[in-house]
Amino acid sequence: MATLQHNITTVLTQDLLTVGDNVSNAKYISIANVHASTTAKVDLFLNKGDDNYYLLKNYAIAKETTLALTKDDNIAFDNSTNGFSLRIQVDSGDGSTAVPVDVIITRW
Repeated sequence: MATLQHNITTVLTQDLLTVGDNVSNAKYISIANVHASTTAKVDLFLNKGDDNYYLLKNYAIAKETTLALTKDDNIAFDNSTNGFSLRIQVDSGDGSTAVPVDVIITRW
């Protein structure tokens, strides 16, 4: 079963949804920068094989701020066994310093 709430605390790319989780047509994705003093630079992208398709690329989320993406931001995608994974990578902009963020995905 897919996990729809994530605490991201590393600079390594993380799968939010893997192929076959069947959480297609997301209605809302919340990304909250929970750090008290550092801006988070966020890459949020769909992945299929060797190909990435970016929803957000190097997007700055200020300290203690939440970004809300809705269906109007074209976040729906095929997450079936023939579809895409949803991945995230977060850092402070230098590629090596982690900035913690919380991610919530809603499909209703």
